[in-house]
Amino acid sequence: MYYRYLLLFLATSLAFESSGQTLMVIGGIGPDTLISQVQPADFQPTSPVIDSNVNVVVLRDSGSAELQGRFYGWRIKYVRYRRLLIRNKNGFDAAKVEFTFDPETNIYGKLLTLHAYTCNLVEGKVVVTPVDTSEIFTEMTSGGRMKERFSFPAVKEGSIIEYSYTIYSRDIYDFHPWTFQGEYPRLKSTYRMCFPEAFNYVVKKQGLLPISRKNEERDTVYVFGTYVMKTKSYTIEWEMDDVPAFKEEPYISAPDDFVCGLHFQLSEYTDPKKERRVKVNNTWDVVNQEMFKSKSFGGIMTTSSHWLRKEMRKIVDDSVNGMDKARAIYAYVRDHFTSTGRAIVADEDQSLKDIFKSHKGSVAEINLLLTAMLREDGLNADAVILSTRDNGRLDPGYPVMENFNYVVVRLRAGGNTYFLDASEPRMGFAHLPLECYNGYARVVSEKPDSVVLDPDSLSEIKFATMVLTNNDRGDSLTGDYTAQQGYYSSLDIRDMIVDKDEKTYFETERKSYPVPVELADRHVDSLKQYDLPVTVHYSIGFATGDEDHLYLNPMFGEGIKENLFSAAERHYPIEMPFKMDKIFVLRMEIPKGYEIEEMPKSARVLLGDGDGVYEYIFQVDSDGIQFRSRLTLKRTFFLQDAYQPLRDFFAAMMKKQGEMIVFKRKK
Repeated sequence: MYYRYLLLFLATSLAFESSGQTLMVIGGIGPDTLISQVQPADFQPTSPVIDSNVNVVVLRDSGSAELQGRFYGWRIKYVRYRRLLIRNKNGFDAAKVEFTFDPETNIYGKLLTLHAYTCNLVEGKVVVTPVDTSEIFTEMTSGGRMKERFSFPAVKEGSIIEYSYTIYSRDIYDFHPWTFQGEYPRLKSTYRMCFPEAFNYVVKKQGLLPISRKNEERDTVYVFGTYVMKTKSYTIEWEMDDVPAFKEEPYISAPDDFVCGLHFQLSEYTDPKKERRVKVNNTWDVVNQEMFKSKSFGGIMTTSSHWLRKEMRKIVDDSVNGMDKARAIYAYVRDHFTSTGRAIVADEDQSLKDIFKSHKGSVAEINLLLTAMLREDGLNADAVILSTRDNGRLDPGYPVMENFNYVVVRLRAGGNTYFLDASEPRMGFAHLPLECYNGYARVVSEKPDSVVLDPDSLSEIKFATMVLTNNDRGDSLTGDYTAQQGYYSSLDIRDMIVDKDEKTYFETERKSYPVPVELADRHVDSLKQYDLPVTVHYSIGFATGDEDHLYLNPMFGEGIKENLFSAAERHYPIEMPFKMDKIFVLRMEIPKGYEIEEMPKSARVLLGDGDGVYEYIFQVDSDGIQFRSRLTLKRTFFLQDAYQPLRDFFAAMMKKQGEMIVFKRKK
């Protein structure tokens, strides 16, 4: 990222400007690297976070990160130590370890600092088997990092494995993050960071569990060639005991946001030449200024040139009005450019013309191109940087550049605001992927601004009807089904039909019914009109048979298939993707030769003070049965203490949706 290289340059300059020599720290800190031999008692740990379902227990997890000076600038020395007990064969995967590192800052090939052992308890004695270095494998990843992997030998149920390694990094901008939680419970997890007084870091704590902290400062000797100077260094240590395993729950958009851990970002450093503190991207205005002026971001979206004007005229005529121009330009970029993956800035070697000619680019490059083209036609367009749901939420109070991972476009026209993403091949105008609706986001512009992309601004509306009548023979019910889908359901249908075909889609639809049905006259309207939701039509028929009793679920295939709120308790907030309003209306004749023996009762279930409502209504008259099911959810975010009412609401709804109409044959 642009900011990483900028910081490395500043840090390197800082080291050399201090005296023309490299700043070096004597001494350091490290975690408990194989600090003690494994004892027989270690094979039988006790803790409130261990139960019979736990396959692996992390006995100790320690890490440290220290900022050091070197001849080439600054680096982070990161040391990791882990000791794990594998309780049964389901935990054998924990004996396979891999990690990556920068080969330029570390030694090419295997890390010389890696130590790994398997410990087994044999007749009351601990037998240690080291990992054979010939069984350690390395490979270069596509991102240019080195991956090292190995498996522990002699692993069986009840084995303890432990390992430690040291990795060096030049990424001083974000220091080195740490997580206290993970897939397995951890009996003790500690992390220490050490840095000189010249630097200051913002610490972001995440998760819901308490973390203890203690600070220490000391005089540390720094060496500049032959010159020796004392200054303060700071050591901060965090610790957690008996940390439960992190268990992902339904409707968490970014589980990593709730894993207990620490993240760091450099906020300021001392410029020794000017003898003053320099702030580093600690305000949104500074972030906006840096990005807007950078060649790989603002330099792309503000480009204006003769060649672009010429290309624009091939896409849309000057006589077209503003909104029609915007729609035409958007559709052109969406339909003629292929996304090569996510990025927050353009490739530094790519110009706007390069992107345009190649007809491909990262999400950032495609949407920066769209911004430039809209601006070229006199439209008010800016780029928006954001964090997608799977990447976690942004902190409005402090910019952490590492958290941004996506770029979209904001267009203002006719007193309205539209958000666009041309990197998605079937995304309609003024729509964004669901993952972009993740709260706070920043507009990069001549006039910096912020926006909130709120899931509550989305409402998924589905209206479906089914009409069933007896056929001439009186042995089947036949009729028609029509459903106008919600926008994101429509997007899923479009993607499925493109990836497979329409026949496969309707076969999946047929199998969703609780009774064997036949579908005919099948078609999907507005399939390629991406701004609109699709409407699904088909004729449906199924045999009623000649049994004494006939059982029919009036929801047919429209009910909720699985209650995702079945767990007895909830640890994290609930984040729905959108508000919803789902209506299903059924009109059907009573099957010929039958009469109603038992009918579900109408019901109305409320959630909270109107946050949601479910209606389940029946009416029977001379023409047959009329039924309506309607689910309405009016907000997307619920705290943990609202879980039980939400759970009860969905349980009551699913119970009603499972009830049957019972028909008995007339005598």
